[in-house]
Amino acid sequence: MGENGPVTSPYRMTLLTEPPTWHGRALSGRSLDLLAVLAGSQDARVSDGALVEALWPEDAPARPLRALHVVVSRLRAVVGEGVVERSGDGYRLELAEAEVDVRDLSGRAHRARACAAAGQWEQVLDLTDSLPPVPVPDEADDNGGAGDAPVVLLRERAAALTEGARRDRGLALEATGEHEQAADLLRQAAQRDAGDETVLAALMRAESWARSPAAALKIYEQYRRRLRELGAVPGPAMRAAHEAVLAAENPVRHGLEPEPEHFLGREADVTGVLKTLSTHHLVTITGPGGVGKTTLAQVVAARSRRPAVYVVALAEVLPGADLTKVLLDAVGGSAVVNGDPRRDLAAALSQPGTVLVLDNCEHLADQVADLIGPLLAACPDLRVLATSRRPLDLAAEHVHRLDALDATSSAELFRARALSARPGQVIDDDDLGELLGRLEGIPLAIELAAARTRSLSVGQIAERLPGRPDLLTAARDAPARQRTLRAVIEWSWNLLDAAERRALARLALLADGFTLLPAEALIGAQAADLLDALVSHSLLVVRDHGLPRFHMLVTVRDFALAQLSASGDEAEARAALHQWAVDLCSQIRFPVDSGDFGDASHPEARHHDRLFQQVADNEAVILQQLDRLLAQADGHGSDRLPAELRDAICLIGAALMRLWSVTWSYERIADYGARLIGPAVQPAQDLRGNEAGLSVLALCVTLFGLLSHVPAQVRSRLPASFDGEGTFARVRRFLRAGDEQWPELADDADPWVAWAATRCLAAQQEDDGDPQASLETIEALLGRLHSHDLAGIHLLELHLHRLQVLMSLGRYSQVIDACSRAQVLLERVLPSWGEFFRTTLQWGDAYCTVYLDPRPETATDLLERLESVDLPGTIRFILRSVRGELELTRGNVRTAALIQRVSLHYARHWRSILGAGSQWELYNLGMCLVTDVELSPDDAVELDAGAIRARATSLLRDILSDPAPRQRDIPTIMGFAAAVGLSAAAAAEPGSQRRAVGAELVATALAVGTNQTYRLLSHNYLRSRTERLDAPALGQAEERIRGLDRSELVAHAADLAGRLAGEVG
Repeated sequence: MGENGPVTSPYRMTLLTEPPTWHGRALSGRSLDLLAVLAGSQDARVSDGALVEALWPEDAPARPLRALHVVVSRLRAVVGEGVVERSGDGYRLELAEAEVDVRDLSGRAHRARACAAAGQWEQVLDLTDSLPPVPVPDEADDNGGAGDAPVVLLRERAAALTEGARRDRGLALEATGEHEQAADLLRQAAQRDAGDETVLAALMRAESWARSPAAALKIYEQYRRRLRELGAVPGPAMRAAHEAVLAAENPVRHGLEPEPEHFLGREADVTGVLKTLSTHHLVTITGPGGVGKTTLAQVVAARSRRPAVYVVALAEVLPGADLTKVLLDAVGGSAVVNGDPRRDLAAALSQPGTVLVLDNCEHLADQVADLIGPLLAACPDLRVLATSRRPLDLAAEHVHRLDALDATSSAELFRARALSARPGQVIDDDDLGELLGRLEGIPLAIELAAARTRSLSVGQIAERLPGRPDLLTAARDAPARQRTLRAVIEWSWNLLDAAERRALARLALLADGFTLLPAEALIGAQAADLLDALVSHSLLVVRDHGLPRFHMLVTVRDFALAQLSASGDEAEARAALHQWAVDLCSQIRFPVDSGDFGDASHPEARHHDRLFQQVADNEAVILQQLDRLLAQADGHGSDRLPAELRDAICLIGAALMRLWSVTWSYERIADYGARLIGPAVQPAQDLRGNEAGLSVLALCVTLFGLLSHVPAQVRSRLPASFDGEGTFARVRRFLRAGDEQWPELADDADPWVAWAATRCLAAQQEDDGDPQASLETIEALLGRLHSHDLAGIHLLELHLHRLQVLMSLGRYSQVIDACSRAQVLLERVLPSWGEFFRTTLQWGDAYCTVYLDPRPETATDLLERLESVDLPGTIRFILRSVRGELELTRGNVRTAALIQRVSLHYARHWRSILGAGSQWELYNLGMCLVTDVELSPDDAVELDAGAIRARATSLLRDILSDPAPRQRDIPTIMGFAAAVGLSAAAAAEPGSQRRAVGAELVATALAVGTNQTYRLLSHNYLRSRTERLDAPALGQAEERIRGLDRSELVAHAADLAGRLAGEVG
């Protein structure tokens, strides 16, 4: 840091650098001397007399206090006010410890010494990491002169502190198993103090591990001879180290097995456990059955360099057996007749550096805990490594949770084992992915499945595995508890008490990642305790850092569901879960007026917010219930549904649709909205059921035109009225009106009806290719609304609709202003709603800022800010493409193209819901095409840019030639068409007919108007990029289409797309 301190120093003041600095500006003279005295003082205040003596040690001025005040005044002129302050009859430095390098060094060195004395080695390592360097004396003396004396003294003390900190770091490194790093520091410390037995003993241990026992014994002999000359002998620490090194020359190994041939994905666990064993007396490896605890423990034991390692398998030891005798037999100890077996066991394990590995402790957890506690107290150097499906719950215990293998290691393990079982077999990647998804990274399950490939293909195993954990079997010589997946799980099941078994069986009904709330509905008030017990038994896993969410392995779930079915408790459990979901969702109401559910001004707004947050937190479980109900509805065919089933579907569906509307989960809305319409139009058995049905329909209609054209058969099935409908009469009135009435209803006196009609009409106008008319329709309603005419969420959605239209028009500066206006409205809605919108608005503002100033620097800044962002729903999908845009702006063309391809892969999900040519697929294909134009020829070939262009060209032809398209968003289609034209023109030879057609397609699409939500698909970008490619071709094309109206332009685009697709074919 001495060379680059002014630029890179983390400190405001550096007194250990050359030159010393304040905020990077050099310090010198008496000002520096005064700072050195103040910074190096052990007391916060330094008296005037002490300062005078330090500044002028030999020849004090005639008026010392006046001279001191002059120095203080000059110093303040350099560092400013508030840094050196008067305190009583002296001065103090008003800077935090972390702001001054020498103070930071001093504080960390003293705390490290205290932690070292307490054996808190991890804290020592943290405190001594990256200490500020201290110049060697020659460097400090470069400036010479008596005036430098305070700085010289300060640095001498700092050097001593550094030496002490390095000594403590060396001890900590040795204690945590980093022997090679430790040895260098410990050698330096031993050279400084040849009589420091703590250092010498640690150096012996480090050398024994890093080099050889002989090297360590040499240190001991040299020290012993030196002491003998003085008439002394080595102390206890050196003698203990000597014994340990002697033992290391003849290591003891009992119960170890060879390391498996395919030990994959566990190196970090091995390193972690070995390191933890160096600082903790008891380490327990926990995890579900079959995750590899025994294998990991065996590998750790084999790689341990401690002199004595004993591995004892406890799986076959029955509860109640004499565990002390079992261990004595295993370690080769012999009990003294009429003696104390526990004392004999302690004696057998008392050799320094002993490791005792106890494998499969879960069924003996209490007995093991009762034995290990006293044993560790009697053998201070003993280390115990246990494996268990549940912790031992001892104070000294450190739990190492062993997680499942990652996808790469799982696939590698399966392939290796499968090819051993049947060499030469072909393993299909898709089949393997499906199978491994069910095996969830459990090594035993993977190995059992791989063994079955002797007679089954991977696909056949994947098809037959669900619900059949006994399908996968091990070799005859495998332990009984591990011969099948069922046996593995049954071993854990048998360790549970009755309440825990009932809880696990019922909890298997819940979707993965469930929370405490639905668990309480299923297993009662003791849910928290039962969940904790099941986590302890490794039958549930908690992975999330925020709200605890519980995960159950698929194999465990299959077993538990079978137990639930056999118990006769399934119907009651499902009924309880159903009732919980209906009760919760029925409290989420559809707002119509200001002050309704969802408005922050509602008297029960806090309660409403908690309810909605509960729906959000438990979306997966609630959606699981909705899927089950819709499956039951499908079983009724076209018949009218039972009233209770119909109402449950609508109540849960309305709550989830509201959730998806505020989390931008449009794929869910599109997928489930169409399936909810049928139940929603059927009569309900009560007022609440009618409200829920109308809520579903209203959400479908107003959320981006999902049901924008309400079919006449749907409208006709809505009742003219129903008893007690109240404000929902307005919702029903709007829904019964046809789309031809939307212009009239947009001017309706009723604010909600006008709002709903405006949303639908504006969406229709935009889809028809007139976003300017859409904007005017929205702004007309905003212009006549009063602030409290609508519920807050509806007013917010109207502003967001305006924002979206502005974005499609490419008016990015107005979008920034619209984002600010919309953020003000967030205060009117529930906090749980507002948070979802706030993040999206903030990033929308940021995107547009970059769009208006597309430089590499602005793109880099936004990309860095996006690293930690996890946006919800469809926004996450959009964000991925935006990242590609930003990378292109930075000049990283290949990276940008790869990102767009990942987005294109995920767009397939939209195709499965909305069919080919959804706006999201068109966005992504268009972005991909425009990005690919910038690829080098080699990258274009490698990334198969031609295939993507051919796919896009054919899709455009099909969309534009379809007389009855499922959806027709003209601006989005034209943006896509311009991208296809640019791509075709760029790939064609200059002067060719294909280039002319491509350029004409660009010109035609731009004349119609494109959706400019993405900058790469904006009018200006597409036109300028085509002009750079071939300005004459573009100019001629614009001349040829001049005078065509919108419908003629669209038809012409269809003809051009057909010509390009024909040439591709």
